[in-house]
Amino acid sequence: MLGKNFYYQEDDLLCDGIKIENIVQKYSTPVFIYSELHIKENLNRINKAINGKQITVCYAVKANPALSILKLAGTENLGFDVVSEGEMRRVLASSPGPKKIVFSGVGKTDEEIRFALQNEVFSLNVESLPELNRVNMVASGLNVRAPVSIRINPDVNPDTHPYIATGLRENKFGLSMEDGMNAYKTAQSLPFIDIKGIDCHIGSQILSLEPFEQATEKVLNFIDQLMKETGIVLSHINLGGGLGISYSDNENPPSLENFLNVTSDVVINWYRKRGLNPPHLVFELGRSIVGNSGILVAKVLYLKNTMESNGKNFAVVDAAMNDLIRPTLYNAHHEVVPVTMNKKTCSNKWEIVGPICESGDWLAKNRELSLSEGDLICFFLCGSLL
Repeated sequence: MLGKNFYYQEDDLLCDGIKIENIVQKYSTPVFIYSELHIKENLNRINKAINGKQITVCYAVKANPALSILKLAGTENLGFDVVSEGEMRRVLASSPGPKKIVFSGVGKTDEEIRFALQNEVFSLNVESLPELNRVNMVASGLNVRAPVSIRINPDVNPDTHPYIATGLRENKFGLSMEDGMNAYKTAQSLPFIDIKGIDCHIGSQILSLEPFEQATEKVLNFIDQLMKETGIVLSHINLGGGLGISYSDNENPPSLENFLNVTSDVVINWYRKRGLNPPHLVFELGRSIVGNSGILVAKVLYLKNTMESNGKNFAVVDAAMNDLIRPTLYNAHHEVVPVTMNKKTCSNKWEIVGPICESGDWLAKNRELSLSEGDLICFFLCGSLL
């Protein structure tokens, strides 16, 4: 998983030309370190891929809400996808000037809706009929029309971990095609609702284009029926995101460029075949922008050898599952390497665990490493928090 921005120079691991050990001396451990160069490279790839197309890519703040990352995204003309007032406030604080913000999530409070409208978000992605009525009520109190997109659940299997699948019928997200049609008809009758678009998001860490293409086709079929039944013409289509990264050698996701080009071309060609102007397209990308740009550095506190009694060796570190939840939550794999090569001890297989008082607090299992107490180790692909 080492790349041009994370590499060894002699025996020392570097990030963007800076020794990790020097960063730790300043900030202690556990510490997250991000490659600014790598994030900029990903943002540049996005801008090149969408050049000349009516596309806005919104950075999914839930991937990583660090202010420095939000500032980078803003300077590269990305919008922002938020799911709470807290995330919205971080976006607004990250840099001056207007922001294109889409507000997603199934549980928006009245206060959050009000804050979003007061800050003139690009779109509220509405996930239920009760939420639609609530948005209308809050907007009426402000005497403004709320820009709304209704989230459709296309019932598409994204072939990912069930906890991060969001576009299946049994998931809590969005509305079925039938309920979605009724929601648009209701929205037409609500005086403080301004129908802007449609929203769809099928999951995260998706490793092939097929689920995205299936979902897009279903959304387009819905739009066709929507125009026939209501005459509504949408100004934008939000196709969400969920593009995965390679956490292991057997995971080979499409490139950012391929994802954006193939998915947008499906929409553009569909509209042009019908003699219609394609609407503005919105994507929500997070993991694919920052996931492979971050590492977590931890210190080995204790080496506990219990091989004779239970067949395991434990390396207790000062990072825990509250820092890196993915292994215990998703059984996820993160490569682990030493910050400085340890040539003084023989390698051994270790269970790398944190200090929290439950057995679920583990970060890696059965890893072959040469370790001593006090060593620094690095977990890769930690740029995205979930």
